[in-house]
Amino acid sequence: MRPAFLARLINGPAFDPCVFVRPCHGREAVLFDCGRISGLSNREILSVRRLFVSHAHMDHFMGFDHVLRTILHRRDPLHVYGPEGMTGRVLAKLASYTWNLTGDYPLEVVVHEVAEGHVATCRAAAADGFAQGPAVRAGRTGATVYSCPRYRVDAVALDHDVPCLGFALAEPFHVGIRAGALQGFGYRSGPWVGLLKERIMTGCTDTAIAVDTVSGVCEIGVERLIEELVVVSDGQKIAYLTDIRASRENIARFAEIARHADTLFIEAYYLHERAGEAFDKGHLTALQAGLIARELQARTVIPMHVSPRYQDRVKLLERELLEAWKGL
Repeated sequence: MRPAFLARLINGPAFDPCVFVRPCHGREAVLFDCGRISGLSNREILSVRRLFVSHAHMDHFMGFDHVLRTILHRRDPLHVYGPEGMTGRVLAKLASYTWNLTGDYPLEVVVHEVAEGHVATCRAAAADGFAQGPAVRAGRTGATVYSCPRYRVDAVALDHDVPCLGFALAEPFHVGIRAGALQGFGYRSGPWVGLLKERIMTGCTDTAIAVDTVSGVCEIGVERLIEELVVVSDGQKIAYLTDIRASRENIARFAEIARHADTLFIEAYYLHERAGEAFDKGHLTALQAGLIARELQARTVIPMHVSPRYQDRVKLLERELLEAWKGL
């Protein structure tokens, strides 16, 4: 199965955790946490429409200013999702600057504060000096905090001595193309394949699209193309977990949204010889991270947020995690 989303750990395992996710077909990207983000190009930052912040410690949130500076002239809004207290923190950052020259700027920052049972949303527009707009509170019965035809993002609040969100981005289902089918029906690969997948994901199957064929461009119905080309399978899932202690409650809550993740980004802050310190400070050891990955039945595991004390020993943590994950 070709992935629908490409996910990249921006800073490697031994620095601020930050994961950039972009769809293979589409321009709008997602960012999980935003500490130091110098590894992102301006073009990549400009593609970020939704920023999911686990919590507001500096190494997870300081890059918000970098994002804001890059997108300030953009028309599309930036949606920020975070735990309780996120609205005040975003507004405080915005209020620390002078905005007397932004009266004709179209950008809005939309903050979604995720709490148990509800999400509180407010807008702040550059044209109004990023003054706080009215808050709207919406009920939440499940874990989903954002949903569109291509994917949804689920979030659960976990314990890091402060509320810390764990996230999972999941496709509802995956649309693939049968191997050799394009050539078999005389079709040429091209952007229309992405458009076909979009029509299927959005339920617009009673339409037609322009298809590149060996005989030229032809209008062909989506339902016919589905019958000829398409294979539907389970959707891709990307999970992101950082800054929690290894309590059964934390692990059980995260498992509700992250089980069977295709890719799990998970912190491995300490070697397990410091398990007591890890628990006291609300972090995971590499062994604990591996056991969680095993319990979740994750297909791929990428360690991150390794403590600076291990800068020259990252391989030891990776080995400890791998052995626990594989049951070696």
